[in-house]
Amino acid sequence: MKNKSKYWQQANQLGLFFIALFIVCFLWFYLRSVEKELHEQLFRLTFLGFSGMNLFGFISGAIQSYVWGYIFVGIWKSILKIKK
Repeated sequence: MKNKSKYWQQANQLGLFFIALFIVCFLWFYLRSVEKELHEQLFRLTFLGFSGMNLFGFISGAIQSYVWGYIFVGIWKSILKIKK
């Protein structure tokens, strides 16, 4: 039971960290106006259904960033189990 609670805690922390990174990247688009097309293309590659630099794109990207935290911790934990 302790392992499951540790998984949820780690995944939540990583998900929140990814959201913070996403917010910084999203704001960077407006703060630094160089290569805006490339910036949007990278968001479209990273996040499924990313529609652009608008409110829907921000919410969609933030949710997906959080979910990626759970996916990465799950992959990491499964790799550690295989090694044992």
